[in-house]
Amino acid sequence: MVAAMILLMGLLPGKSLNWTPDSAGRCNVELWLDPYYTAINASRSLTDAPLAKLVTDGERATDWWMFNHLWLPRDALVEASVNPLPVAGWATRNWAEEAYERASYHETNFVQAFTRGFPEPWAVSLFVGNVVSLVSGTDTNTVNGMGYSGLLVSWGAWTLADNRLIRDDWIEAEIKMKGDDIRSTRKMGWSFRAGVREHFNPEIRDAIYGSIVRRRTDYNYSGWYPLRNSSLEVRVDIDKSSLADFPRVDILRWSAVLGKKFPFANKKMAWSIAAGVVHEMHPQYTGSLATRSERGWKLVLQPNLEW
Repeated sequence: MVAAMILLMGLLPGKSLNWTPDSAGRCNVELWLDPYYTAINASRSLTDAPLAKLVTDGERATDWWMFNHLWLPRDALVEASVNPLPVAGWATRNWAEEAYERASYHETNFVQAFTRGFPEPWAVSLFVGNVVSLVSGTDTNTVNGMGYSGLLVSWGAWTLADNRLIRDDWIEAEIKMKGDDIRSTRKMGWSFRAGVREHFNPEIRDAIYGSIVRRRTDYNYSGWYPLRNSSLEVRVDIDKSSLADFPRVDILRWSAVLGKKFPFANKKMAWSIAAGVVHEMHPQYTGSLATRSERGWKLVLQPNLEW
């Protein structure tokens, strides 16, 4: 029952809502609703010019533009985020432990499998870089989504491990390119990140990481071309202290999640299922937290309904 309720939360679609408070177009407020990552942010141009508009009819051209402008910051953004499904996994284990334990089969706990995501319940962030409104070449007045490229610094006071909360002030700095372009005929999202996370809790290892996320839904396409109606998420975390022994380094964990989307006949909705693994290679937690360290292979399941 608990796993079924969490599964229903996972079926809630991601949605981006945008507002432009000033007529000059120098500010933007975005509310992003998603079962794994929900956030509200406010951005402001650092110049007198409005936020840039980027035509995103070509996927590779969009990525290339954002990469070329990565080192030319002209905007700033502040954000507060919460991660609903990872928090739901903690709440289930904390307040319904018997039901949590029953949602298991052999070595797989399905609450864990459905709620794996960001390793924290919430965060606040400051971004300096480029914030662009994503538009189409045929209608440059309608904003379909937002894109970001630059430096992001985030802070939080808790870490999630094994669906449990650990008191831990942490700070993270990363270079990232991210965007979500949502139209009536397709949805496209991407994220390229590389950064470092420092933990003030001495029993948690600091990590250097890299991550690639790419998602695309084409409501008018039902074939099997791998770059359409598909998703990919890959991440690698390296123990920061092991860099002293470079080129030998200790990989704390790596994960890979692949997804396929199946549009409905009405071309307005699509089922999607993503499945993958997390391989915990070295313990991230030491001392009194050593029992929180997961080892070995873990299953990831992410069903969704998009429209």
